[in-house]
Amino acid sequence: MTKLRKFTFPILIGIFLLVLAACGGDGDSATTSSSSGSSGSSDLVSEGLSFKFQYACINRTLDPCVLLASPGGMVERIKERTNGQVEIEISSFPELGLAGPDTLRLVEDGTLGMVEIYSGYIGGDLPIVDVANLWGVIPDFATNWKTIEAVQGPIHDIIETRSNGIVLAESYYGNNYYYTSKPIRSPSDLEGLKVRSHSTVLGDLISGMGGDPQFVAFSEVYTALERGILDGAVTCGPCGAGLRWFEVSDYLNGPIISIGVTYITVNKDRWNEMPADLQAIMKEEAMAHQVENRRLVENVWDPAGITDNEAGGMEYVPFTQELVTALKQAAIDTVIPNWVDRNGGPTSEGAKMFNEFVGPIIGVTINADGSASAN
Repeated sequence: MTKLRKFTFPILIGIFLLVLAACGGDGDSATTSSSSGSSGSSDLVSEGLSFKFQYACINRTLDPCVLLASPGGMVERIKERTNGQVEIEISSFPELGLAGPDTLRLVEDGTLGMVEIYSGYIGGDLPIVDVANLWGVIPDFATNWKTIEAVQGPIHDIIETRSNGIVLAESYYGNNYYYTSKPIRSPSDLEGLKVRSHSTVLGDLISGMGGDPQFVAFSEVYTALERGILDGAVTCGPCGAGLRWFEVSDYLNGPIISIGVTYITVNKDRWNEMPADLQAIMKEEAMAHQVENRRLVENVWDPAGITDNEAGGMEYVPFTQELVTALKQAAIDTVIPNWVDRNGGPTSEGAKMFNEFVGPIIGVTINADGSASAN
């Protein structure tokens, strides 16, 4: 009996600590709940190693980049879980003088060790990556998530092959809006407008609606709007608010349902230099970022894309049903056929992928002649 008492207290203490660990610690913050709460499942084995990456975000002001660098975010968690053996420094395209379409090549040749690859920027050279997000034809967020998930694996494989990279996870951007000096209440209001575009498929949508798409770097749009070089610009609500486009635009029109997908990609040669335990930790924390980013984009960031711009003085003009119908028709008549042509025609891998995975979700078919039709 004396021996039993001797061990009872330590056993109880051990049980208490296990229960405490299972329940977690402090409450989650509004912006880092999933990533900061992720303890991961991989054990750290390596000691005394050092791997440093400079991660090039599209722009530091954009929410996914802010999330990555936030307390409890991916960058901090990777450093903590590897005992400082893996350090990631956040940079951005403007700081590094990068153009988005160059990212595939710069990862492939090792110039960039780690970068955010946006499907819209590389869609001119690698059009298949836009298969899940052909502008104007997707009716709502839930449908857009389904199209993204349907082709996720194949698209990652394609990007990895083309870039000599490893895709760790995805980041997401919410719905896009027209920032303009006049309200857009009917399709005729878009005719002749010089509008900033950030992807080939978006440019096709703008031209299909009678506008004049202009490819202008994100960091240069404010000045172009201010000087009247552009009549309008398209980006996600929080993206434009982050660069204070509400100071040079009066109306926020939309949305165009369009979850922007970017790929957190590491140069494969740099990746292969790392031991398996450090690789596993990086992948786990990148995926924790993806989960939290997805939660925030739908529940926090996308609604704030309207309220933040309104707070800056803009008037929000929701699209009429006439405009929504016209957008879908422009997608069917212009966006999808042009995309099919860039992929190599109706028998191309891209067209087949669309008809197998995406078309059944959105109710559109690519026909044998390369045209598209609603089912």
